[in-house]
Amino acid sequence: MAAPQRPAHPARATPVGPRAVVIGGGIAGLAAASALAPHVASLTLIEQEPLPSAPTIRRHIPQAPHVHALLDSGRQALEALVPGLGAALRDAGSLPLRVRSQWRSHDGHAWCAPEDTGPIVLSQSRALLEHTLRARVLALAPLTLCTARVRGLRLAPPERAAEPPRLIGVEIEDASRRRQSLAAEIVVDASGRAGDSLKWFEAAGLRPPPETTRHPDIRYTSAFFARHPGDLAHPPSAWLRPAQAPATQGLVMAPIEDDRWVITLIGRFGAALPRDAAGFRQRALEIAGADLQARIADAPMLSPLRGFAIKSVRFRRFDRADAPLPRGYFPIGDTIATFNPLYGQGMSVAALQAQALSRALCEHVCPGAQQAAYLAAAHRPADWAWRIGGAVDRAYAQMRQQEDAECDHLAARLRLAFSASVLRPELCGQIDRVLHLLEPPEMLDAFCTEPV
Repeated sequence: MAAPQRPAHPARATPVGPRAVVIGGGIAGLAAASALAPHVASLTLIEQEPLPSAPTIRRHIPQAPHVHALLDSGRQALEALVPGLGAALRDAGSLPLRVRSQWRSHDGHAWCAPEDTGPIVLSQSRALLEHTLRARVLALAPLTLCTARVRGLRLAPPERAAEPPRLIGVEIEDASRRRQSLAAEIVVDASGRAGDSLKWFEAAGLRPPPETTRHPDIRYTSAFFARHPGDLAHPPSAWLRPAQAPATQGLVMAPIEDDRWVITLIGRFGAALPRDAAGFRQRALEIAGADLQARIADAPMLSPLRGFAIKSVRFRRFDRADAPLPRGYFPIGDTIATFNPLYGQGMSVAALQAQALSRALCEHVCPGAQQAAYLAAAHRPADWAWRIGGAVDRAYAQMRQQEDAECDHLAARLRLAFSASVLRPELCGQIDRVLHLLEPPEMLDAFCTEPV
């Protein structure tokens, strides 16, 4: 692997700017730290567990053993935030796969014929992606790593009566349960799906943001396998047969570093998943079909089976809060929204939000303007991903979710777009740009109204 390199941030003779804290050392927190580094005098990354020095499945990230791929928007965003990251990932074994030609999909009847529509997916283990990103971000000059748990936000009254309270830091607790205050004017909340953000709001007397929930009811079982020498002689391909309504079972099989497959079986709405190696392999063969039989039938299993379940997802509209957020508070990643993991959107949305943070800090000097610009821009990709996931999941009669006219509209547009692309293959690239969060869902409106 290439040696860690610092992003090409402008050099500074003396520290200038505010003090910043990032809560959470996952993908969102690391991306946010890279965005903040050129703009702050000090930067503290707080993670509740010691961060490993090698690619490792971390205890607090239970989804880590399963298929992880960066959508093209996320790939581009992370490479812009952390120059050299893409090359370092490829050197370490990450595989850039072209959508549809190498990132193969199943239409419910057969594996679709390969075609190149433009976007590229990076395929690797979550552990490798996080490790490679972490090595570069932790080398940033103003950054200090702190192993502790955040117990609350510290606020000061506003300087003027009409303004919101100001963040002045966070309260942290170390492994010995000793508490202390950490001063900061900027706090990026990347505490994640299971974070305590709303508890901190309640303790500080702040109103929580409006929240929408859905219940996609997904379970995963995954394992790593060795790829056959015959597979290695040909360009790599991933194979995706996600559960498509009304089917409730699916499979994703992606090539990753160290000549391995990660195979994830999917079950929805109570569909049973195998609990032993023999049952796992048999189920994978049944779902994948004859085309992939040689790749799966006798591939050596390299890991135990690991499971994961997501019953519900939610979208917190910090940009539509009833009361202004504390000045200096910037939510990101799963703190804003969690998604149906079948669509691979979470890491890419977080990377796009980190880019939005970088732009807001570059383009605005006033803290209030920075926060307002960021919140508007950060919720945009989250909204795109939320609508796409909701539109696709609406095909399931079992799906429980709130009424959403925008998702209904997008579901109709997606159906029309996929139907139109059968006779107009050039539309496939436009569809994929929307699904990869490179273009807004409204792009589908333009070509879906044209005659087919």
